[in-house]
Amino acid sequence: MEEFWILIFVFFLATNLLDKAESVQLEELPLQTFEELFVEEWLDKDEAEDLKTPAPTNFGQNVHQQIDRQNTQLGQIDPDSTDQLGQIEPNSTDQNPPRTESDFSDNAKNGDDENIAEDERKRQKVSNEKEEHKHLVEKFDQMKAELKRNGFKNSYHQEIDKIVAKELGLSLRTIYNWKRKLGQSEPTHKYTHSEQIELIKRYYEIKDKNSKINDDNIAKMLKIGRATLYKWKIQFNRQQLHSNSVDGYSVEENAAANVQKIENSN
Repeated sequence: MEEFWILIFVFFLATNLLDKAESVQLEELPLQTFEELFVEEWLDKDEAEDLKTPAPTNFGQNVHQQIDRQNTQLGQIDPDSTDQLGQIEPNSTDQNPPRTESDFSDNAKNGDDENIAEDERKRQKVSNEKEEHKHLVEKFDQMKAELKRNGFKNSYHQEIDKIVAKELGLSLRTIYNWKRKLGQSEPTHKYTHSEQIELIKRYYEIKDKNSKINDDNIAKMLKIGRATLYKWKIQFNRQQLHSNSVDGYSVEENAAANVQKIENSN
């Protein structure tokens, strides 16, 4: 029983000591008004929000300022300003005035002038090439005539022509094409009677050495056409080529008679 009252007494003393300590602490702290408490709480909330929200940058503002500067340079034109092409309309954002019908006509005229100039250049180029071809063809004929005057003769068809063309650094076909375009077509070669006999003799010599070779290849070797070779084979009998006369007639007479027969048969 005594212990119980002792515990109650100790509890009462401890309670009084705590109350006195709190009262002393409250007296030491300054009293704050309602406004001060509210502002402090409001500032604390703002600080917390600032920590959550990233600090704003001036990037957007800088972009807008840059756009404004560009618009100032490229945009609105002073109503009183003019350029080399005429008066600019107030508040216009285009420094070039609208194109008129005369502008299009001028462009068309300029295009026509350029086409005319280009055509003239092409004609001049063709004319120069034609003159050059004509000069080379004339030189070809002069060199060919000079060789003939010096006693040079064809050992085969077109030998002189090929020699001269090679000397000029050209092909014979090119020379003949230029002659044709210049109205100087090379006439068909006319073989003399002695040339015909000589070529047909060579034909039989080749045939004797190689009987398997065909007439097409022999004609190419002799630089004559197949039809020409066939005609000469009919015209000149082989026996006539190896004798001065047959049945009392010369080779030339028999050849002439054969030609007459061919013509009559046609």
